[in-house]
Amino acid sequence: MQHEPATRLLAHLFQHQIHHRGQVHAMLAGSSVAPPQLDEFFCANEAELRTAELAELGYSEAEIWENP
Repeated sequence: MQHEPATRLLAHLFQHQIHHRGQVHAMLAGSSVAPPQLDEFFCANEAELRTAELAELGYSEAEIWENP
């Protein structure tokens, strides 16, 4: 059994996802695919800014954020 404070675990998880986000961006930047916004903060008042991009992926704001 391993004991770690939650703050250390969360710091590791956030740093790890930043690493992978950078990998994805670097891989897409070397291709003909334009890298999407990979550092998204989903504020409710900016939903209209995501509408077209979500529609391209086959989703809507309601499908993602509404409780099942």
